Amino acid sequence: MNAVILRNEIGWFEQPKNSVGFLNSRIVGDTSMIKTIISDRMSLIVQCISSILIATGLSTVVNWRMGLVAWTLMPFHFIAGLVQVRSAKGFATDFSTSHRKLISLTSEAVSNIRTVASFVQEDEILRKADLSLQEPMRKSRVESIKYGAVQGTALFLWHTTHAIAMSFTIMLLDKDLATFKNCVRSYQAFAMTISSITELWSLIPMVLSAIAILDPALDILDRETQIVPDVPKLHSEERLAGDVEFQDVSFSYPSRPEVIILDGFNLAIEPGQRVALVGSSGSGKSTVLALLLRFYDPCEGQVLVDGKDIRDYNLRYLRKHIGLVQQEPILFNMSIRENISYGNEGVSESEIIEAAMEANIHEFISGLSNGYDTMVGDKGSQLSGGQKQRIAIARTILKRPTILLLDEATSALDSESERVVMSSLGTKEWKNKGELSRKITSITIAHRISTVTSADVIVVMDKGQVVEMGSHESLVSASNGVYSKLYRMHSKGVKD
Repeated sequence: MNAVILRNEIGWFEQPKNSVGFLNSRIVGDTSMIKTIISDRMSLIVQCISSILIATGLSTVVNWRMGLVAWTLMPFHFIAGLVQVRSAKGFATDFSTSHRKLISLTSEAVSNIRTVASFVQEDEILRKADLSLQEPMRKSRVESIKYGAVQGTALFLWHTTHAIAMSFTIMLLDKDLATFKNCVRSYQAFAMTISSITELWSLIPMVLSAIAILDPALDILDRETQIVPDVPKLHSEERLAGDVEFQDVSFSYPSRPEVIILDGFNLAIEPGQRVALVGSSGSGKSTVLALLLRFYDPCEGQVLVDGKDIRDYNLRYLRKHIGLVQQEPILFNMSIRENISYGNEGVSESEIIEAAMEANIHEFISGLSNGYDTMVGDKGSQLSGGQKQRIAIARTILKRPTILLLDEATSALDSESERVVMSSLGTKEWKNKGELSRKITSITIAHRISTVTSADVIVVMDKGQVVEMGSHESLVSASNGVYSKLYRMHSKGVKD
């Protein structure tokens, strides 16, 4: 069967991925270019400046009248070079900006090539790429004419200064104010400054382009963060109890301040309690976890941990007591053992295996030829989505957090694996260095009702507010409740 016809008859859905491969290659390329400029071009720039100063000084020594002319004409050389460099910089910037749309389109198409191929959109991508090149082509023609005129003006100034210097040399000879030998020497020294200035201005655009590359990084470095990780200083190594409370929290993301995500959100979680957040997409569930991890600070209200505002905690100390497992787990291009023990230095082999067993991944790892030494590939490309999630869960279990955050952490697991993992997490108790056994405080976000039925408290959210709260049994019994409707829809979907 024709591949195009086949793909038209097949539907494909793929979870979105970050297009970072192109950005990584761009960063590596830019870094190499900066190193080249620093190592090679700067030495040439110093050489050109030295040549200009030495040649001008030599011309003055040989014939001071000729040297005076050289110094008088020097500004014209610099003006001509400056005009040329400014026009070249503007032309290069416009050219780069005009191709930004094409670069974005290409990066997006390559990173989502499966989706593009499954919807048979290869020709459409090529058509869009061709359209995105039409405007740059038109601009390039206009800019080329402008650049040519500027180049012509710069060359005119350079040749004019040559003509003036030559005319002045002939005048000195006619009036017997200099010998022919000295005139030749002085003029040759003056001519040397022309070539050095020309080369200097040809090197400066490369330096300017390097500076332009560094500008975004410098802007980030100059930006003052509102969340400083080491303020206040750490004063205690005591573990947190796990009491969490949100008091009248209102929040909007800085990129969309007009959209209110949380509106007067209130929630109290006792130590060791298992809480589940459910609700439609965009109701603010993941934002609750982001605020607790202090990726952002609330616009209004407070987030308290053990009765203390999290802004009063040392950020590193706070995050050491919080474990996070996301829907899209991030694995590093290392072995499975290194990924599980990531951030947990000094753990033993038995502890790694125990964490893997609790995450229901030990049996799979043991069946691999290299076992725990198996490389997971770039971003875990050698593993399935469910396997990556279980490794991420094992990594978090090994951290022994006081507060555990699960953001759709079992979405890629089958029902049996999910039951085993959630049962293990729900009854997990830590005991470190003589401490009393204690249950972890867990906050789970899930769209599957089966994931949250065993939670102590289920919080139903809508438009950034709590609309219902209670156990599974009490919420289901409310026939007109939001949760009971979700449960009936889920049950119907399972039966169907």
